[in-house]
Amino acid sequence: MPGDFDHAQLTKRPPWQHYTVLVAGLALISGVGLYYFAALGVAVITLLYLLCVLWAAYFLRFGHALLTAVIAVLLINYCFIEPRYSFGVASLQSWAMLTVFATLAFMVSRAMQQLKQQRQQAQQAAQQSRFFQSLAELLAIQSSVARLLQAACQHVQEVFGWQVGVVQLSDTDALTWLAGAPVASLQASSVQWALDYQRAIGMGTADWPELGACLLPFGSAQHEVLVVVGHTSADLHFLRLLTHQCAQATIKLRQQIALAQAARDASEADFKKTLLTALSHDMRTPLTAILGAANVLADGDIALAPAQATQLLQSIQAEASYLTQATENILTLVKLEAGSSSLHLDWASPQEVMQHVAQRYLQRTPAVRLQMTLSELGSQEILFKADAVLVAHALANLIDNALQWREEGSTIEIAMSLEASSLVLSVRNQGPGFPPGFVISAFESSKSAAAGVRGFGLGLSIVQTVMQLHGGQIEIGSSADQRTEVRLLLPFVYAADLIKADT
Repeated sequence: MPGDFDHAQLTKRPPWQHYTVLVAGLALISGVGLYYFAALGVAVITLLYLLCVLWAAYFLRFGHALLTAVIAVLLINYCFIEPRYSFGVASLQSWAMLTVFATLAFMVSRAMQQLKQQRQQAQQAAQQSRFFQSLAELLAIQSSVARLLQAACQHVQEVFGWQVGVVQLSDTDALTWLAGAPVASLQASSVQWALDYQRAIGMGTADWPELGACLLPFGSAQHEVLVVVGHTSADLHFLRLLTHQCAQATIKLRQQIALAQAARDASEADFKKTLLTALSHDMRTPLTAILGAANVLADGDIALAPAQATQLLQSIQAEASYLTQATENILTLVKLEAGSSSLHLDWASPQEVMQHVAQRYLQRTPAVRLQMTLSELGSQEILFKADAVLVAHALANLIDNALQWREEGSTIEIAMSLEASSLVLSVRNQGPGFPPGFVISAFESSKSAAAGVRGFGLGLSIVQTVMQLHGGQIEIGSSADQRTEVRLLLPFVYAADLIKADT
């Protein structure tokens, strides 16, 4: 997971254990050398003592290694150099051997110390690299500045055990803790000094080392200060890198939030423009037609044949029906703009939703040729959680689209079936179908209606948005009998399972 960091601490043994091992090693070599002196000889025993010096140089300090070398020289001189059991040296060869051993012990100890320091620095660099990588992954998934800073402080405390916080100085010189536990002894004056001079102050620095904490400003363009307590094992360079990463992540997140807000503002402005354009086009035209037909019917000076009067009445009815649908689309567009917070979700029966929509079309004059097909679902009742009004409106939009593009006199079919784990509501019609590669796209206010086609095509976009808000899908294709088919796929449950879960 993001932020995970393997920070296994190196187990440090108490110093007395190392001293015990070293003394035991010297004693063991001395005992083995005395017992097997004739077989081993002075040269082999000297090499064994050199191993003790190397061990001391690796696990202890350089001074301990030198002390071990001195003790080894004395033991070799006393126990194994003629005259034995005295500190006298009888020959130049013995002096040369002791001198070479001491010099070699010094040089090897020095080299071992340097090697140990390089290894520790490499381990520290690798640990810091893993830490910064894990911190970057953790900060990248935060959605707010407050959560980002809190996650950073918590992660540092989990890894290193330091008390870390982020403080901000207000215009009234009041300290506001944005993350981490407050430090009671921290004064506003010290925070102000760090911000004014953009320098780290406090523990581990040359400025105000008596503060008991280290204060590191985020940067000249920011007003936050990182406060670190109990960091005696860290160097100032590492703390500056930590502060820089937190500051950069904060700047990036604030920029992302600002861009997202700007995008929302632009989307809202475009939505308002879209709404006004739709109102102007989708309402003015049918209102003009209705008003014209009504004026003709109301004018007593115009003699109309019964067929003409009937045609005008049917025109008024058709335009009023279109106006109703356009109004519902615009109101639905307003509701969908509010997102999922505007939904009124409840358990509903898909059969009832379909019957309600079908009844509206069957009651028209003349009635729409509409056929409703329910696949065999067994004895179990099907329910789905949705805003039934929006789903019904989406289904009505599909029927209106099918009516506009169907072949004259053909029947529109609405069907319900179960497919895998989805409830499928389908609308089928005999018509030209959708062009190859057709994709439902968001409404574009600058796009004009095609010649002979009314409206701006809000219907399918609204259907797609309704499906997205309900966790469903919309599919466009052809049915088995080569009719155009639009399918709405929604999650569902069996009513018996729902009742069982409630009990």
